Amino acid sequence: MSLKETLFKSTKHKTFANEESLPSLPVPTLRPTLDVYLDSVRAVVDGQQYEATEEICRQFESGIGKQLQDLFEKRTENSKNWLTDWWLEYAYLMQRLPLIPYSNMTGVQPNFDFWPLKTGTGIKRLALMAHFSLDFYQLLRKEQLKATRVRNAFWSMDQFKYLYNTCRIPGPEKDTLKNTFKTESEGPIASTITIVLYRGYIFAFDNLVNGQFLTAPEIEIQLNYIENWCQSQTQSGPGVGSLTSTDRTKWAENRKYLQQLTHENEKYLNIIEDALSVCALDDNQPNTPLKTCYQTACGNCVDRWADKSITLVAYRNGNLASSADHTPFDAMSLATLSQYINLSVFETKGEYYGQIPDRKLPVPMLLDFQIDDKLRTEITKAQQSYRTICDGIDYHHEVFKDYGRSLSAKHRIHPEAYIQIAMQLAYYRLHGKPAPTYCTATTRRFYKGRTETCRTCTPEAVEFAISVIKGNSDNNYLFNLLLKAGQKFQQSMTNACNGQGCDRHFLGLYVTSVENNIELPELFTDSSFMQSGGSGTYVLSTSCSGYWKSCGGMPPMREDGYSCFYGIENHQYSFNIMTFKSCPDTSAQRFYDSLRQSLLEMRNILDSQKSNSTTLQHNL
Repeated sequence: MSLKETLFKSTKHKTFANEESLPSLPVPTLRPTLDVYLDSVRAVVDGQQYEATEEICRQFESGIGKQLQDLFEKRTENSKNWLTDWWLEYAYLMQRLPLIPYSNMTGVQPNFDFWPLKTGTGIKRLALMAHFSLDFYQLLRKEQLKATRVRNAFWSMDQFKYLYNTCRIPGPEKDTLKNTFKTESEGPIASTITIVLYRGYIFAFDNLVNGQFLTAPEIEIQLNYIENWCQSQTQSGPGVGSLTSTDRTKWAENRKYLQQLTHENEKYLNIIEDALSVCALDDNQPNTPLKTCYQTACGNCVDRWADKSITLVAYRNGNLASSADHTPFDAMSLATLSQYINLSVFETKGEYYGQIPDRKLPVPMLLDFQIDDKLRTEITKAQQSYRTICDGIDYHHEVFKDYGRSLSAKHRIHPEAYIQIAMQLAYYRLHGKPAPTYCTATTRRFYKGRTETCRTCTPEAVEFAISVIKGNSDNNYLFNLLLKAGQKFQQSMTNACNGQGCDRHFLGLYVTSVENNIELPELFTDSSFMQSGGSGTYVLSTSCSGYWKSCGGMPPMREDGYSCFYGIENHQYSFNIMTFKSCPDTSAQRFYDSLRQSLLEMRNILDSQKSNSTTLQHNL
């Protein structure tokens, strides 16, 4: 059995068999939620403002908060996951910003030694990766993908059902999520069509021919046909995909017009929205991870269908990347798929060794949308608007090679805690104040669990940052502060993963007030609420992309913020940082420079101590 089969294939437990037996997402109570919130407020406001906020929380708890909590508990008493629908609607479907580049996740495939960049290799490599993606799809359909298991407890796999046959449909005020994927036990197979976008044209071909899925060489044949056809045209296609890059209300309006223009248009939209997967061919040849990431997120909206769950992008020089809609799943589901594909490529050294059926393939179908002058104008406007937004985003990608997690591990400091503390120090050095920070915590141990916010801007992390910057403390004292901040992170992350954060509960209370026509409580209008990151206004938006080299992410939550996505390895760290150019006070390059300085300073602090130190010293 190959390493891939050992890691990913299950012969004992079905992929989705454990979902119904998972525990319900806990219904939080007020006091613990307010304690978590106040602790995060303490880190970012002065004493007088904190006391005022503490009093607001006290009044909330005994007054309107109690009423809202009672209504909230009544609303959730028969639900295994009270958050699922609210989170999908309020965090995603009701949001009106364009999906690209604001919301979609971008990821870059690694450059294998046996796949050096070379012009003309994109299609062959894409075909192999698409073939392995079909393998993963069949594991899901047969429920043979190993369910995630941590400390002998199964985690929710529900998000994996949305990797294929999924599309976000725009609406004037709220979008809807369309998913037609079914396991074999749930019903007949859904669409097995792949959509291919290239030079403004859109094609479709079926991956299932005479009951057998296409092999990599057969997918290559289909992709080559599409590439050759598009290159033979004297002009580019209409670029209908550009319309998906606008704000959601505008796209809903244009989609309705496009749909009603001809019966064929409606048919083509259905084909795309039901399709198994999407690929995009791109003539550009980005030659670094940073350029590939930027080109994928901000390079070309003509050949994107932003609403689809995942788009694999192949560049002419063999670089490969993906763009994924965040709405139906979180990054770790996408990371699992990427790991499977990358390991498959690695094990075969980039070659296909299977049999190739002797069969004639149907010619790919051109989805020849009919457009008029109104839509041509809208397409042009969409491209211009997208270009303006993307030109305002600053990307920076670096691999920090001086050391990695093995150093902090010697001192029993959680690897993600270490990075989070370094980011607080980096921000404080640049801006002279703490940075309210979103860090992803998973709640997948619960039924249909997704995420909670781990607020990592803690009083302990801020105290460490201030002490380092002041420069008048010895390394023993700083080491103890670092340990204390690391322990606080670990406890905060554990609580968040157990559904004991504050952000999702606050969302539930907010929605409860809206649904019951109750005036918004002062807690949510208090200045401390927004200053500490409430309503998704975190200055730092961060997430661990995995314990491997990483390149990808999303823009910041606010104009004056940063996003920082990081990969953690034993010997190095990788960072993908984004800012908005419209803010003169932020810079992705400067933030990385400060982050690098922080990591070097922290290494000096650790090197001053014995490697087996596990407890706080008595001088704190």
